[in-house]
Amino acid sequence: MERKECFGSIQEVVSGDDMTMIQATFGCRECLQFRECLQFAKDQEELRKQNMIAKSIDLSEIHSNEIGACLLEILSRIYNSPLGSALFNTLLLFYEVPRDALSFILSIPFSASTLKVINGGEEEFPEDGFTLRIVVIQRQFPGLRKANMGFIAHEVARALASDQSGMKQILDVLSDAEAAKFQKMDVRLRTNWLIKKWGFQDEVEAFQKEAEHPEEKK
Repeated sequence: MERKECFGSIQEVVSGDDMTMIQATFGCRECLQFRECLQFAKDQEELRKQNMIAKSIDLSEIHSNEIGACLLEILSRIYNSPLGSALFNTLLLFYEVPRDALSFILSIPFSASTLKVINGGEEEFPEDGFTLRIVVIQRQFPGLRKANMGFIAHEVARALASDQSGMKQILDVLSDAEAAKFQKMDVRLRTNWLIKKWGFQDEVEAFQKEAEHPEEKK
C-alpha cells in the first residue's frame, strides 16, 4: 500500500513507562486511511531499523566473535525499544582496539548539504543533518557477556546523552511530558534513563561490578 500524498502527519512517540502514543494531525484522525498510513509508517520504520543495524555491523571494526555477538544483540534491543527511532539520524560505529584502557567516543556531525555532496545527491537526508558516532572499545571482559554488553550499552547511552544533537534526537520522539523531564536531567541521569529505557540495567550493573572489583570473579 502506498501512502497518499497529503499534508498530514502521523507518528508514534514515547510516553511514560515505556508506553507509546500516536501523534497525528486533526486531518489524519478524520481520514479513512488512518490505519493504513500508520501501518505504512511502522513498516518503513522496521526497514530503517534493520538497515541501520546492518550498516553499523558491516562498517564497524570488530576483531572478536564475543564482542560482535554482543553488538548485534545490543543494537537489536536498542532499535526495537520505544526509543529506537531516535537513532535514525545517527550511524553508530564500533572499533575494537586491543588495549586495556577506557573507551572514548567521537561524534562527527554532518549537515544535510554536506551529505548530499558526499553522496552525489542520490539520497535524501534529514534537514537537521546526520551524526556519525564512533565508540572505540578499548576495554573488554573476556568470558563475561553481561559485563561486555553493559559496558557497550553504557557508552552508546553516554554518547547520545552528552551532546546537544543526541539530546535533540531523543526529545524528538518523546511526549511533551517526558521531554520536559529529560531536559532537566544532567548527563549522568540522562545516561541512566536511556539505559533503563533500553532495558540494560542488569548488564550495566554487571559491568560496573566487574570494573570496580575485577578480582571478584563469578
